[in-house]
Amino acid sequence: GVTQELLQVLARDMTYKCAWVNLPFGGAKGGVPIDPEQCTETELRDITEQYTVELANNNCLHAYKDVPGPDMGVNEKVMYWMLNKAGDMNTGSPPYQTLTGKPVEYGGLPGREEATARGGLDALQKYLELTRMFSQKPTLAIQGFGNVGQNLARLAYSTEYGYTVVALSDRRGGIYAPGGLDVPAVRAWVSQNHTVAGYPEAEAVSNEELLLLPVDILAPAALENQITEQNAVHVKAKLVVELANEAITPAAYDILAERGIPTLPGIVMNPGGVVGSFLEWSRNLGAMTHKVDNDRIYETTKRELRAIMQAPIPKLHERSKAEQRSLDDTAHIMVFEILLEKLRKRHGYKD
Repeated sequence: GVTQELLQVLARDMTYKCAWVNLPFGGAKGGVPIDPEQCTETELRDITEQYTVELANNNCLHAYKDVPGPDMGVNEKVMYWMLNKAGDMNTGSPPYQTLTGKPVEYGGLPGREEATARGGLDALQKYLELTRMFSQKPTLAIQGFGNVGQNLARLAYSTEYGYTVVALSDRRGGIYAPGGLDVPAVRAWVSQNHTVAGYPEAEAVSNEELLLLPVDILAPAALENQITEQNAVHVKAKLVVELANEAITPAAYDILAERGIPTLPGIVMNPGGVVGSFLEWSRNLGAMTHKVDNDRIYETTKRELRAIMQAPIPKLHERSKAEQRSLDDTAHIMVFEILLEKLRKRHGYKD
């Protein structure tokens, strides 16, 4: 599904996300229009290495120019392939400084893989503290069971966050248990069957049906354009949190706002991944660490990630309430103001 137009939208979103959490990054996006599941590992490695060569040949790979990180269909193995290939080329800076999401033993950050999900939960936690929306343990439905969705389910189910996960789905279908799913058991099922579909302790639902379940919190964490003007009128969740890029269309945002369903947009909920990449990148620019430091670094990462993700939430909540705007509109206004101020300083504009 990758197109130049989609990548332009996602690059714009990355610019917004970096501004939202005050990172010293701009915003870019890249991708290859393939389905990784249809490729052999050898084919995937060949494609990844050629993609890396093209980035290098176009003078992109550099610690202060373009710092790629993982997204859909990409894991630390793929990032290692990029690192390995970049090491064969002269990119102007050490490859481990210009690639993030790497394996820990090659300069990666403990906790980077879960950073998008953890960061989203941290932002959500702060919002719920401020609003006191739920007096009891909220129920949560998650569309998508890739890196973000699976980590979101695992962490949300844990005592650290304490949600009741009632629905999960992947590209082959979904499952729903109103009383709550045993997420570790579901993950064990997926490790054997490569899908949540068919899990015996829940009823089957489609991806479309999952979005319309009567839950407290709905988290689309899969593909773009999942909540649209066609189905937004039927959403029954009390709160929607956008974990996937562009999962909610602009028209759907308006409909949800009109229906009084607060929606935390992607630029608020899913910068955790790029925050993790920033923390990895900044460490790579300094001293290399030993594996004996991993536990300490992981705890530091969690603390820093939470602080960065939660910092803008009180202002978002207060301003949305004071100006009677939706969370989505308010977040984008705040981001535009941040970017405008930065551009004024850079170019010397006064108005």
